[in-house]
Amino acid sequence: MLDPHYSKASAHYRSLAVAGQTESAGPHILVAMLYDELLLCIDVLTLRAGRERSLSDDEQAHRARGIIIALRAGLDFESGGELAFTLDGLYAALSNELDQRLAEPDPARFSELRAGVEAVALAWNAIADR
Repeated sequence: MLDPHYSKASAHYRSLAVAGQTESAGPHILVAMLYDELLLCIDVLTLRAGRERSLSDDEQAHRARGIIIALRAGLDFESGGELAFTLDGLYAALSNELDQRLAEPDPARFSELRAGVEAVALAWNAIADR
């Protein structure tokens, strides 16, 4: 059996790895990392959706909301032009969709949400890889 401190140590090392990545990453890579984390949150919420009546207070729900807030806060409306406004609308809609799914959890609906986020993440990753 694993040592109970293993998960704490593992989380700590993951945190250090992410900190190292973020220090050297450019803005496009940082946004791509946020999308990756959002997808992980949605995956966990999807698994929990079949077992819970509401996920509004779930830790992963709070994390997902925070990521969406960070994505919106990082938009540069001056140099981003129309794309920034489009992404702002997309993030607002994503936030609303997430809240609806959290209030009435259904794995199929979370899978739909994930597919939408994944499509945007793939497009963003194409930009970040340039």
